[in-house]
Amino acid sequence: MTPTGEAAVAPVEATPTPTAPPPGETPSPTPTPTPCVPDARWVADVTVPDNTVFAPGMPFIKTWRVRNAGTCAWEPGTRLVFISGTPMGGPAADVPALAPGAQTDVSVSLTAPAAPGTYRANYQFQAPDGTRFGAVIYVQIVVPATPTPTFTPTPSPTSSPTPSPTVAPPVGGCAVPVDPVFQPALDRFRSLYPTADIGCPTRAAFPVQGAVQEFWANVTDPNPNTRYRSLMIWRSDNREIYVIDGEDTTASQSAFMAYTDTWDEGQPEIYPKCAQMTPPAGYQLPIRGFGKVWCVNGLWRPIGWPNQRELGNTLRVQPTATGLLLQVPASGVSYLVVLDYRGMRAVSVLR
Repeated sequence: MTPTGEAAVAPVEATPTPTAPPPGETPSPTPTPTPCVPDARWVADVTVPDNTVFAPGMPFIKTWRVRNAGTCAWEPGTRLVFISGTPMGGPAADVPALAPGAQTDVSVSLTAPAAPGTYRANYQFQAPDGTRFGAVIYVQIVVPATPTPTFTPTPSPTSSPTPSPTVAPPVGGCAVPVDPVFQPALDRFRSLYPTADIGCPTRAAFPVQGAVQEFWANVTDPNPNTRYRSLMIWRSDNREIYVIDGEDTTASQSAFMAYTDTWDEGQPEIYPKCAQMTPPAGYQLPIRGFGKVWCVNGLWRPIGWPNQRELGNTLRVQPTATGLLLQVPASGVSYLVVLDYRGMRAVSVLR
């Protein structure tokens, strides 16, 4: 408040004179600070390789070796939590504080289900504030059917032995055949990785509502051959987001990451942590579930930026023992994708 009859006088501050750059030089833009990004990657299965056989109700311990692949140290209170599949009684596991680049082993105590079948439990890391991050890691076991004792009568002297019926092996060696639409991608996968195997299909292919968005890396490089294409694919049935980190201009050979979609309609479309980022000219910030995963995990570094909004579509999906086959319609094209859960790699064929 100014006393009556007195004029308010604002203090005068000296304004520093900006220093002009030397002639012929362009001033460097002020770099935008990038946020610290948590991440986690699978390194190895220390115990219980995929499809290990356990008797019904048998307890076991699954141990993974993992690496802090982010730019943040894992804080005390970070946990490995169950996110989907068959829980097998495993509680969340505490994860030690870990510096970027370091590795550690994380274990959960589980119990094999009572009924025969193949069971899988998916886990992901969770920060103390509840944010999940990093690749999805899993344990997959087999509980065999209990053999039923059979009684074989003693044949009479006049009886003739009855030959056992011959059972023809499944075509292609798998009880469930590969959907023919995926064969071109599967052939390319086998040509690139001849010793890799994603196993037989576990069920026939089926449709799922989903979405896809293309991303481009190195967008400021004048050489278009370095602008690698990547994909983000969303499945509505299990709310997983697959990130295909392309190594070429068609995403034909890629690294692969999987995340759980934790975005919902009550959250802002643009994740607040990245709302102030400025996309390169002609590109945009991803939004909704793709945008949240992209921002939280710092994916602008490996996969770059989208130049179009996400596209809703109907995926064709066929799971295998240790992988996944996808047909992904996009704008004017369709991707046939093979995901290898063991090698965390992907192969795509454009159609």
